[in-house]
Amino acid sequence: MTGQDAKRRAVAELVQRGAAVFEPVGGPAGVDLAVRTGDGQYVEVVVMEPASPDNGRAFVTRRFRPRPHLFILCVTADGEAWPLPSAVFERFAAGAPGEPEWTLDLAAPMDEPLADRLAVYRERWALIADYNAYRSTLADPLALQVRLAMG
Repeated sequence: MTGQDAKRRAVAELVQRGAAVFEPVGGPAGVDLAVRTGDGQYVEVVVMEPASPDNGRAFVTRRFRPRPHLFILCVTADGEAWPLPSAVFERFAAGAPGEPEWTLDLAAPMDEPLADRLAVYRERWALIADYNAYRSTLADPLALQVRLAMG
């Protein structure tokens, strides 16, 4: 899936859930989409495709300062969408201090594959479209899983 295809899919998924989606002109560098949720909250989205054709589940980005309203939407080679809050991306990405880039590899083994640890985010478009409903638990995969289980 190309970057443009991933962006089109993101727009369709978010609009279907009642969000208004805009492509910024000029705004913060690197932000692909600005999303206004139903309650008027704005969320920024950076759409990422795999860094290499050899590993369709690894994403590389320049270091950034995580912000509560910023999502990194990782779209794998097979089309899975992972809307990750920027703080989660930073927490689970690899990269030594001082290096200019972070790498998030969903196939990387830790105690368990990273994709298993972050599975609560897979295809979870509501985290963006209904941002305020999940805001307090977004940065913690376990807290988010509990929040989702409670309904």
